[in-house]
Amino acid sequence: MSKRKTRERQLAKLAARRAAERRRRRRQRILAGAVAGVVFIAGGVVAVLAFTGGGKEHKKPRAHKSPTPTASQTTPSGPVPACAKPLPSGSPSPSATFAAEPKLALEDKPYFATFKTSCGDFVVRLLADRAPHTVNSFVFLADKGFYDHTYFHRIANELDVIQGGDPTESGGGGPGYTIPDELGGDETYPPGTLAMANTGAPNSGGSQFFVITGPNGHGLDQNNTYTVFGKIVEGLDVAQLIQTDPVQGSAPGDPSSDGKPTFAIYINKVVISNTGPAAPSPTPTAGTPSAVPSETPPSPSASA
Repeated sequence: MSKRKTRERQLAKLAARRAAERRRRRRQRILAGAVAGVVFIAGGVVAVLAFTGGGKEHKKPRAHKSPTPTASQTTPSGPVPACAKPLPSGSPSPSATFAAEPKLALEDKPYFATFKTSCGDFVVRLLADRAPHTVNSFVFLADKGFYDHTYFHRIANELDVIQGGDPTESGGGGPGYTIPDELGGDETYPPGTLAMANTGAPNSGGSQFFVITGPNGHGLDQNNTYTVFGKIVEGLDVAQLIQTDPVQGSAPGDPSSDGKPTFAIYINKVVISNTGPAAPSPTPTAGTPSAVPSETPPSPSASA
């Protein structure tokens, strides 16, 4: 074998190893964000990658200006969700931040979060028994309107991830405090999972979360350092539609694309309740008589 062919094989093997290492690092840093942010902790300033913000409490969360296309925005050639809006121009107004994690105030009852987005609603059952600090913080922020009028600022197709919860839209925003990790060591990330994003450092979660929309989320199972705090019980198809928002600078439909979306899909509001979606009525089977109303109205109960 010639020295040239030997050298070519060596270079090919080296390139394959480097590609595998890049994929491994991408999985490790997924959800760690691409833009640096700042969090104020105990009066000190700590530089982080993506998921925490800082500062004193402001009066109210910011609302977007009417979205208009930016000069750098490009329209992809592939299909775009009809519910997608142009990205807003300019910087967002300051959002509310808080000095410390809220005190635990969850009651002994189920909690559900309805994400009312510009593409429709999806409903999540919050896992307060598994992640009380995370759920408590999420409920607190939702009730304060922290997530209102924000959009999903990151689409990661390699892992079927849509990420939101950053009012700054930069990947570096947060509520001004961090919350502890709540990990059991057995976390997996199937479709419908709601989990807390972090910087990669322990106990660095804040307000940013991600939703797994498909089977590629299991790519995080070997790096299961993200607190799972909810499961979609209705509207997974809405989350999957949001996933189709093209990533800036990537070819339409690129399965490995990861970054800021080309268009904005807004979270109009997150509504917290203690009752989940109504179960669908069972379809009568053949031979099963339908209920017939009684001609005589029932007597009122004693407590009526």
